[in-house]
Amino acid sequence: ARLMFLQRLLAAEVALLLCCDALCPAARWGRGAPHGLRPPGRRGVGLSARGSLPYADNDEGQVVRFRKQARKQRDPSPEQPKGSKDDPEWAFFDTARINVCGGDGGNGCVAFRREKGIPYGGPSGANGGRGGSVYLVCDPSLNTLGMLRRNVHHRGGDGETGQGKSRTGRSGSDTVIPVPAGTVVKDFEGRFAGELVSKGERLCVAPGGRGGRGNQAFKTPKNNAPRLAERGEPGVEHWLNVELRLVADVGFVGVPNAGKSTLLAAVTNAKPKIANYPFTTVVPNLGVCDLLDVSQPGSGLVLADIPGLLEGAHSGVGMGLAFLRHVARCRVLLHVVSGDSEDPVGDFKAINEELRLFNPVLAEKQQVVVLNKMDIPEVGTTAAEIMEEIAKEAGHSRIMNVSAATGENVRELMQRTAKLVARQPPAPSFAEAEPNLKRVKLDESDAEADMKLSLVGNRGFRFDIEADPHFPGQFRVKSARLEKMVRMTNWDYYEALARFQRVLEATGVAKALEERGAQEGDLVMIDDLDFDFSPLGSNSFIPEHLLAQDAEVEEYLDDEFDLDMFDPEEFEPIGEEFSGPDGNGLPFGVQMFEMDEEDFDDDDDDDDEEEK
Repeated sequence: ARLMFLQRLLAAEVALLLCCDALCPAARWGRGAPHGLRPPGRRGVGLSARGSLPYADNDEGQVVRFRKQARKQRDPSPEQPKGSKDDPEWAFFDTARINVCGGDGGNGCVAFRREKGIPYGGPSGANGGRGGSVYLVCDPSLNTLGMLRRNVHHRGGDGETGQGKSRTGRSGSDTVIPVPAGTVVKDFEGRFAGELVSKGERLCVAPGGRGGRGNQAFKTPKNNAPRLAERGEPGVEHWLNVELRLVADVGFVGVPNAGKSTLLAAVTNAKPKIANYPFTTVVPNLGVCDLLDVSQPGSGLVLADIPGLLEGAHSGVGMGLAFLRHVARCRVLLHVVSGDSEDPVGDFKAINEELRLFNPVLAEKQQVVVLNKMDIPEVGTTAAEIMEEIAKEAGHSRIMNVSAATGENVRELMQRTAKLVARQPPAPSFAEAEPNLKRVKLDESDAEADMKLSLVGNRGFRFDIEADPHFPGQFRVKSARLEKMVRMTNWDYYEALARFQRVLEATGVAKALEERGAQEGDLVMIDDLDFDFSPLGSNSFIPEHLLAQDAEVEEYLDDEFDLDMFDPEEFEPIGEEFSGPDGNGLPFGVQMFEMDEEDFDDDDDDDDEEEK
């Protein structure tokens, strides 16, 4: 009954609100409403966007008409409002900084097989799943890094924990990030990591962590019931600098307001912004030439309209560095010279000098010089003289006069340019253009990382030991494999502690620390782990109460038995020295000796067999 009453009350309130909304549609947009709830173009009840035209609040159709009119008055281009997120001038980004992190591996499991009729089933804990990796994939349909600027953090899926009955955990899902063709990837220090040019090309930037092993993986003939498992390996994390260098066949270069965008609009379906003032184009524009026949070679020529360059662009004047970055990928440069400029030849020299100062390779690229704006009468009278001076300066005859506004000589220009592009080799990659660039491998394995270390232990194990004389008694061990083991070891299990001690001794790290002067109780650091050093033949991870019990037992043996009578040098050892505990329970550093019965003291009572 209470529930039915509350339902009826809620229905009545909703009906009342709907009635109020229908009677007065503008009431919900009151003067005191929050800014995000006010209708566009209104400053208060009863006033239009300009604050001068009253309207009736009870006429919803009139309200809608005034809203549309206010939008048109405020935004000259309703399709792409100026300054909105869809504005191409703001949506284009050619640099981005992102954080990528691989997924963590799943933890291993400690479990044992328990079935009816099988009293000792053995370990059945499975491994954890592998973490997901992060990949960059080339997508030619994109031409901007705007999505990376809006979404900075990318992470792979975590692997699931292993389970009993030998059930391996599920691997984490990979994260795929689409990027445009011509994307260059660098790490935070500026070292080159890779580039993506062709469609579908993949680059792993953050590999996922390995899944931890379960106790089933640690089963040995000596230890057939291990009680330890590994944690999952954390995923690799990087901060990356991503740059876009457009891949085009022909790049338009020139001073501002030379007519580059007009020429691009005349030969392609691109719709760049065109106006009679400098720096109309503030972002590069791409287009595909549609004036050539499909059967002709070079049809589908990709053109890139680079924003105008100023003197000093190589040093960053006028965003020159951002614009010149895209010129490096072009196979041929189409140099547009404005015929109505005060000094066309000087503009031509200045742009070539900026290209040479930015990268000497750009100055050697094949160029086609275009004298634009032939539709202006003053330009037509001086065109022959200007072209002759430019030919002397350029050193070639690939010069044409066109009018991008009227289309004069535009088709012939594209046909000749297409033939020139067909004879050019493919554009060099970023790595080929800069062979001295510092490189880094983002998915480097631990063995590859350890090859840079100087010390070599047992079985070719590489590591390094750092010690500061200002802090005596402190040592740091550098090794990618040891650091991974520290991160994956589950220190809650005693067997894991003993295993880590055996690894230090088997790899030669413990011996190297002793040679460096490490003594009992010195601080040793590996990754985030700090522990006290214990020389060979001891275990620094044995709890204090167990060490106290051992001391009591040793004291009891010394009091009850005369153990000092035995001299180990008089006996020949029959077994090798043990580097760790075995099935017989011998401690570290103990040797087995063969002794006759006559070596014992026969002065004691013969009946005391237990003491003997």
